[in-house]
Amino acid sequence: MKHKTTSREYAFLMIDYKKPDFIDRLQSNIKKEDLYTEEDNDDYGIEKHSHVTLVPCLDNDVDLKELKKYLKDINEYKGVLTDISKFECENFDVLKCSVISDRLKETNNKIVNDFETHSEYKEYKPHLTIAYMKRGMADKYLKDILPKLVYIEPTNFHFSYVDENGKEKDIKFE
Repeated sequence: MKHKTTSREYAFLMIDYKKPDFIDRLQSNIKKEDLYTEEDNDDYGIEKHSHVTLVPCLDNDVDLKELKKYLKDINEYKGVLTDISKFECENFDVLKCSVISDRLKETNNKIVNDFETHSEYKEYKPHLTIAYMKRGMADKYLKDILPKLVYIEPTNFHFSYVDENGKEKDIKFE
């Protein structure tokens, strides 16, 4: 497996989820010209991996064995999607669904209290990213509430970090 060298500074602890059908449909209806992309960087555009970040911006040398002690059984991280909304970044908007899960919030809180993190966002707002959009383009796809409850099923934990050689590494586990 070839790894690209990255300028990313931090590790991320995520949970991968089965992608709900309605997100597939929504992603297929997003116009290509509305997407934010960067040449030679496939991290943007349509989100390819359905996940919720559990803890962002951990130190890359964090002890994964210690982190795992804070995690419950993967099946305890089921969630409910509540809306289609966005948040704005400097260069793009993130089209996303908010996620309700007491277990996500509880686990995030415990880890953030015991491990150093470097996120600029102090309040944890779990979400499932749909796509990275050009500024102002996400507005076309927003909905205040979903037409019915959509449950998401976790598949595995996902730890993404940068090794001492600047290569992105991913470890998936249950």
